[in-house]
Amino acid sequence: MVRPSHAGVAVTKDALEPEGYAGPVAVFDAEECARILSGLRAEPGKPPAWFKGWAASSPAFHRVGSDPRLLELVRPALGDDIVLWGASLIVKAESDIHPFHTDVESMAPDGGFVTVWIGLENTDRSSGLKFVPGSHRYGITMQELNHRVGVTRDASTDETTLAAARQYDAAARILQPEVHDGEALVFDGRVWHGSHNQTKAVRTALLLQYARPDRPVRMPKTFSWPIAFHERKKPPVVVVSGTGQPAVNRIVAAPRRSKAVGNGVHLLPPARLGPDLASFPHFWGRTPVLTDIEGHSSILAPGGSPHPLHQHLEEEILVVVSGTAELHVADDAAGTVNAERVRMGAGDFAYYPARLFHTLSNAGDTPLLYTMLKWINAGKLPNRSAARRAFVKAGAAIGSAAPGIGAPLFEGRTRWLKRLQAHASTLAPGAGYAPHADRHDVAILLLSGSVETLGREVTAPALFYHPANTQHGIRATGTAPARYLAFELGGRPSPLAILAQLQQHRANRASGTAPRL
Repeated sequence: MVRPSHAGVAVTKDALEPEGYAGPVAVFDAEECARILSGLRAEPGKPPAWFKGWAASSPAFHRVGSDPRLLELVRPALGDDIVLWGASLIVKAESDIHPFHTDVESMAPDGGFVTVWIGLENTDRSSGLKFVPGSHRYGITMQELNHRVGVTRDASTDETTLAAARQYDAAARILQPEVHDGEALVFDGRVWHGSHNQTKAVRTALLLQYARPDRPVRMPKTFSWPIAFHERKKPPVVVVSGTGQPAVNRIVAAPRRSKAVGNGVHLLPPARLGPDLASFPHFWGRTPVLTDIEGHSSILAPGGSPHPLHQHLEEEILVVVSGTAELHVADDAAGTVNAERVRMGAGDFAYYPARLFHTLSNAGDTPLLYTMLKWINAGKLPNRSAARRAFVKAGAAIGSAAPGIGAPLFEGRTRWLKRLQAHASTLAPGAGYAPHADRHDVAILLLSGSVETLGREVTAPALFYHPANTQHGIRATGTAPARYLAFELGGRPSPLAILAQLQQHRANRASGTAPRL
């Protein structure tokens, strides 16, 4: 059973301090758990640095570890500057026991480390984590105490753990929270914890380990007491919020996808009630124009919001496909500096520049369906003159537009693109254009009607993505016009865009008005 996700639920510092752990907190729904697990399992081989180094080498692990919902869980304890140093899948077969221990990388007495453990498959109380509440304040690890009295790892039990703990707290006890798939347990890096899978199934969980950037992360040579650490070899860590401290840790760039995005058709889900938030990935990878682009659609229940205000290096296009959204953007995390709240309907879209704080909510009484494109050109110098945020209320005009290619709705240089352009098109039944290839990427969001493209007939809503230099064409089928938004990401304008601009220029000359770009 997966409980509904509750985005933005925070674990306060006061909640974490007394016991050393907090939760469970519902974070991911059933669809997200399945998608995350599939992506993590698909990662080949082993991380190059060490077994906990997936966050620095795997885009899939980094993607989850930098999820704003998880960062909200650790930010109260760590602050705004956070590094992710450990990420790994923890798989426990039936009857597997992980004796009580402290993670040696985070055992420093002064703290500054927080771990998030998330059940992904076959998680319940009999397979989840156990804690010794308050053990993070003992100033000593379970391993050292066991070594002192000659208790080996295999001989360590709940009873020997309690006996050790009661040397520091006469009322010490072991607690095992009721936790399920999609829920997170958040704990201090010093707390004593363990597990015993008493189910008849393999339990899989994701372990994400965060720290303040001023806390050195050391790589152990051995895990038996006394622990030995590598003197010079440092594990790679990734900054997931704020800034890092390269003098303290080995800071590396976030990993990016090496898989190429294909020339394809992506069907959007029906906008119907379900979990609070359901996310549907379409593609994620590189193109001839971009080092990293991701496309997905989401359904949000009335009154819901996917996450608090957050920012990222990627630029973003958000299109409302159906329903009513309220977009909230600002230049600060508190949502007060240059803040805007904009209500958007079907066919409206927004452009978010890199580092803009943003979120949204469903402001209607029906499910909200929206599609997002998010991209970056890692390693390339950003453009100095980049477009600012933009909210384009094109939906009403698109629904009544005459056949043809419309004038640009948005056009400009962005941080990661020489040119980003958006326009709307209406195809009369049977109309379209022959297959051709552009020098830029093209994303087409079919909002209504049916078309034939890439050898198949598709009915709205659907997303088509055509990387640069790939052949694509489109023709309206059926008896009603086909209406779509097109986004061009890259360099030079396409012939179609030039034609649209020429048509608009002629219309402007006739009316005596200037184009709005």
